[in-house]
Amino acid sequence: SFENVVIAFCLGMVLTFAVVLISSWRVSRLNVVRAMRDIPEPDRKGRSVKGVLLALATPLAGAGLLWQGLQVEQMGLYMLGLSLIIVGTALVARVLRVPERISFTVAGMLLLGLWLLPVSFAPSGMTEGIDLFFISGIMIVLAGVWIIIYNSDLLLGAVVALFGWLRGMPPVLRAAVSYPMQSRFRTGMTLAMFSLVVFTIVTMSFITAAFGSIFEDTDRLSGGFDVRADAGYAAPIPDMNDALKGKKSLNADDFTAVGTLTGLSVDAKQKDTSRKPQSLFLQGVDGGYTKNVGYGFKSTLAEYDTANEVWTALRTEKDTAVISSDLAPSRSNFVGDEGPPIKLSGFYGEDPMLPNDLYIQVEDPQSGRTRNLHVIGVLEDTAFFAPGVTSSRATVDDLAGSPLPAQGYQFRLADGVNSEAVAKDLEKAFAQNGLQAIAIKKEIEDGSASQGLFNNLLMGFMGLGLLVGIAALGVIAARSVVERRQQIGMLRALGFQRGQVRLAFLIESSFVALLGIGLGVALGAALSVGIVDSFEEQISGIRYTVPWSTLGVIVGLAYFASLLTTFLPASQASRVYPAEALRYE
Repeated sequence: SFENVVIAFCLGMVLTFAVVLISSWRVSRLNVVRAMRDIPEPDRKGRSVKGVLLALATPLAGAGLLWQGLQVEQMGLYMLGLSLIIVGTALVARVLRVPERISFTVAGMLLLGLWLLPVSFAPSGMTEGIDLFFISGIMIVLAGVWIIIYNSDLLLGAVVALFGWLRGMPPVLRAAVSYPMQSRFRTGMTLAMFSLVVFTIVTMSFITAAFGSIFEDTDRLSGGFDVRADAGYAAPIPDMNDALKGKKSLNADDFTAVGTLTGLSVDAKQKDTSRKPQSLFLQGVDGGYTKNVGYGFKSTLAEYDTANEVWTALRTEKDTAVISSDLAPSRSNFVGDEGPPIKLSGFYGEDPMLPNDLYIQVEDPQSGRTRNLHVIGVLEDTAFFAPGVTSSRATVDDLAGSPLPAQGYQFRLADGVNSEAVAKDLEKAFAQNGLQAIAIKKEIEDGSASQGLFNNLLMGFMGLGLLVGIAALGVIAARSVVERRQQIGMLRALGFQRGQVRLAFLIESSFVALLGIGLGVALGAALSVGIVDSFEEQISGIRYTVPWSTLGVIVGLAYFASLLTTFLPASQASRVYPAEALRYE
């Protein structure tokens, strides 16, 4: 919407001005002599007044957020508070002269452990929101970058030991890897930007693959039915079972079960609440549906042990109802939708048992009749074709004051029968009744394809952010050629050939790019385990799946593009003449 575009623009402007302001402030404080002689500013290890205040304020702020998260039972605030306490402890340790490698490496490992632990370690009853995903991405990437940057010498030794056996490679490798590790802040920021984008794309790929596994079990999504049809209002079909037997173009033996659905638009709210009634569609189902449907339940009343008992009670007991998982309040809000049509409270859909006093008050605007429907079950999340509230056909007819004509049908077919062919035959046989039929399997596959297209489009937009990071890597490489002109000339004077100089710059860019790609892929894959497990607790049928093809495309394109953007600066560096470079000021 236009409002979201304005918010995104304003956030981008604020972040841009903040970065420019911080950079301008740092430039204004440069020592003139050090700047002219290209001497780095002294590192006070955070022991300035502002550094000490920041070190002390960070864990205090974390403790405050931790306490607030416990009070409001919000997982995002709780985890952010714990993370800031760890970060602040590392800053305080640096002020107290603890070696940076020890303090920041330990802090990074603690952050990784904190965010990769199962969600179940947190206090029970905590609610999760979309903010948890953004906080986790920032903190887990920060932890990974800290571990790498503050152990760069060990990483350099490992790279040289791994590839140093190649002829002429040790000096090239040392020259390529040493420079980015000397500028730890700039390298760390570049690495963090690169890793964060890759991490986001990889995590979304794992989530998309996990949700895609749901659509493979079409029988579970359809409740065991193969074809569904909508009836025409002008010429309703009184009894579909008898009608099937009377059609010569249809084989009645192909149909093993027929469920008849009716519906009524009602005003509904939770009983004994002051909330304003909202418009809601109330579905009525007959015995053919309740005896054959395969949908299970997330929550039921304590007196029911199986899903079949719930469906039997819906059919035999008056004024009972089951609700969809979308209508039940949840402790998680990853999707961030606008909420259900009516608000219910006093329970959560994740709870195995429902309270016995949960009623939905419904009123038919036409007849003026009112009923209090006793909620006896919350359908599982995979009940895709169930509306918000489902009751028996008799209850809906009683609320309307007269029998309602059938509005839809669901057919279960015998094994081996082609559902798409049957759907077409039903439309032809009941053309005078205006029947519109569709094979449920095909409908699910079409929906899966549409969802996959949307997810790929979203990841494509995120890929643009990765291209920005790759372009930034090329800009850094181009600036590095200018800044290190004298160093390049000295390397040439010491015997480095053009090819070695070019290779050193390509390896330098490859080193940062591969670190960012590898860190993003590893962290995204690790965090996705907990995210998928969290979704699996709410939506049965989701499973952790590795999208190998997507990961291959991400790694291959990102690395190829990074080499492509840094090849020209590397070629320029190889053409620097030693004499001219050494005279350069």
